[in-house]
Amino acid sequence: MLILVSVQKSHLFLPIGWYNDEIRIKTEVFIDVDVQYESIGVNDELENTIDYAEIHRLLKALSVNSYKLLESFGEDFLRQSKEKFAHLNLKFIKIRIQKPQILESGSDCESQFIEMKVEF
Repeated sequence: MLILVSVQKSHLFLPIGWYNDEIRIKTEVFIDVDVQYESIGVNDELENTIDYAEIHRLLKALSVNSYKLLESFGEDFLRQSKEKFAHLNLKFIKIRIQKPQILESGSDCESQFIEMKVEF
């Protein structure tokens, strides 16, 4: 059976951006994470599934690092979550990082996002 574990709209402020002001004031982001794995059967043991709290802890731990690009943050998350959940028969891990504001004036864009996915 395929199981999808999803965390939606995790609200963080990351020291991320190309411009020093973005890093200094931190950038507001909303992060969605989907992790799909195959399970032989469901039981009540936490080690046989993905703990939502582990996803949140990993996002928070990475949020103290400075990055220039959202893609760099996403790549770190994908790599570390692959290691953390290696005991499961993973099918894919996907991260979507939405940045609702931009510093450049004159933009009529409501938000922008990047989405990255690794399949196994």
